[in-house]
Amino acid sequence: MGTKVLITGEPGSGKTTAIKKIVEKLGNRAIGFWTEEVRDPKTKKRTGFRIITTDGKKKIFASKIFTSKKLVGSYGVNVKYFEEIALPLLERAINEARKDRRKVIVIDEIGKMELFSKPFRELVREIFYDDRLNVVATIPIRDVHKVVSEIRRLPGVIHIHLDKANRDFIPDEVVQLFQ
Repeated sequence: MGTKVLITGEPGSGKTTAIKKIVEKLGNRAIGFWTEEVRDPKTKKRTGFRIITTDGKKKIFASKIFTSKKLVGSYGVNVKYFEEIALPLLERAINEARKDRRKVIVIDEIGKMELFSKPFRELVREIFYDDRLNVVATIPIRDVHKVVSEIRRLPGVIHIHLDKANRDFIPDEVVQLFQ
């Protein structure tokens, strides 16, 4: 029986930092991606978001300078850029995790930007509805999409609300859940 862990928390509570620590602690058992802010080196202001995979691929997929009909705040989202990295990786993750039950699929995050992608939404559902698969994922605090509300309410999912008080020990606790 696979373990499903959902981490949520306010923006800036440390969800991505926790995911990176979890990936580090799981080592080669972890397969997936996280998203992190891109900042202007001079002004230090956030200009976009990039996806980074456990095997070292990186790509900016949301930016203030992208022209896109898909907007989240002032960020244009290039769904194709996101999909080029995320989809093949998640398909591989599902295959590997079905063969090796110790593998843990990592998805940071299942948020507004990522959910513009229909194939991504389908893979997320496939992962969460497959009892064999282990997954740790981050979701926004609000139900920004029906996929988020759907997986949030699945029976057996372990919910962790991250905040400044618990964020330092949560990564160890999550890794324990996959022992």
